[in-house]
Amino acid sequence: MTELLPALMAAAERFSIAGRELYLDFLPNLRAWHSITDLVGAVRLGMWFTLPDGREMSFEVSLRPHDNGAWTIGGAITLEDQELLRLEEIETGTPVALLNRYAEDLIMPARWHLDQAIQSACNP
Repeated sequence: MTELLPALMAAAERFSIAGRELYLDFLPNLRAWHSITDLVGAVRLGMWFTLPDGREMSFEVSLRPHDNGAWTIGGAITLEDQELLRLEEIETGTPVALLNRYAEDLIMPARWHLDQAIQSACNP
């Protein structure tokens, strides 16, 4: 599991770079952006944005450890309480490869999802 910490740090950095770039690209239509980095208990990595109408959109990968050494990995894009995309939860003993894939699966469509949400906020 020695490769897990560097993979978590790399994924957190990818989300941070993507979040900053998206925020700057969508200015002034995004009110705020923040990275999600929670490494206590269930690990959460990602980014969230505050839309012009105050709603929040998040892009988040989660890893939950099990007592037997396995991990459950999942991910989702949500707008408030509505799931826009849910990545399948998978139990694995080696979460590093899935972590990279899941981060990419959330970052790739982020621009489209943000654009759609901003358009709906500006044109109700």
